[in-house]
Amino acid sequence: MAGIVAFHVVMLLLVAGVATRVLPTQRVSTVLGYLHKSIGITTPSLEQVRPVAFIWIGSLIFMVDGCIFALVLIASLTNSR
Repeated sequence: MAGIVAFHVVMLLLVAGVATRVLPTQRVSTVLGYLHKSIGITTPSLEQVRPVAFIWIGSLIFMVDGCIFALVLIASLTNSR
């Protein structure tokens, strides 16, 4: 449970860092460039870096929460008697 809370706190801090421009646009662009190149899609322009970063962070949170939900659902269904 603590790991889930820590993950969400880290993601909220990351979103806050991107939104308040504490994290430089060039650094965020570099990270997104690595991510986009690794999966073979076009990297965003500097004007699109922040919205694309929000989309990636939101997608990551959604996927992790969905996997945790599926794990808990399956575990609860297998232990019901």
